[in-house]
Amino acid sequence: MNGTIQNLNINEHHCSLYLPPDYNILDAKYPVVYMNGDNNIEEIIDSIESHFDVDCSAFILISIESKNWDHDFSPWPAPALTKNKEDFSGGAYEYLSNLTNIIKPFIDTHYRTKTQPEDTVLIGYSLGGLATLYSLYLFRTFGKVGSLSGSLWYDGWIEFISSNSPINTNAKVYLSLGKSEERSRNQRMSKVGDCTQKTFSILSKQLVSTRNITLEWNNGGHFTEVSQRFSKALLWIMRI
Repeated sequence: MNGTIQNLNINEHHCSLYLPPDYNILDAKYPVVYMNGDNNIEEIIDSIESHFDVDCSAFILISIESKNWDHDFSPWPAPALTKNKEDFSGGAYEYLSNLTNIIKPFIDTHYRTKTQPEDTVLIGYSLGGLATLYSLYLFRTFGKVGSLSGSLWYDGWIEFISSNSPINTNAKVYLSLGKSEERSRNQRMSKVGDCTQKTFSILSKQLVSTRNITLEWNNGGHFTEVSQRFSKALLWIMRI
């Protein structure tokens, strides 16, 4: 990795910020990728930098650590998956509002960023991926989103997107799922394959063009090659 990583605290959110290799050389503005959850930025970026300005735009990346994953990324309250866990508390609107109204303005003020929706990405894994899709129905902020192994089995999700429309129908959407994920012993999670297909079908009709959405199937289960899945998603989302 040739770029640099900084640690920031923005409104009590711990963030890791990646700046591309030419950031301190060129007087240019960059698109920004916001990542739900604290992921392995260095491993993800390491496989992408060689693509910058070849078939992928160079970008700034901010990974936002979640204080409470099941709160920050759940769109509304729902029962826990197992008896020994707390229920999902439905804090995604609060989290996404902080991201849109506090974190993004801070980044845009202190770094050279392109600020329009088409240059602003939100990407996440599991529940973090569910929250990225939820943002489409709440804000115009993110013109590109990626939901990787998204928890699209979530109670009421299909009903929600069936009865609502994305605010920005020009958005670009990347979906992915592991081929083995729907083999879960948990009855609710085992619906993820069918729910992901339904989400893809519904969004394909809601967006202005079917070229703006893709669904990629990966080998393995929910925790297989997570960083590689992020890299593939970002290369598609940020391709030139």
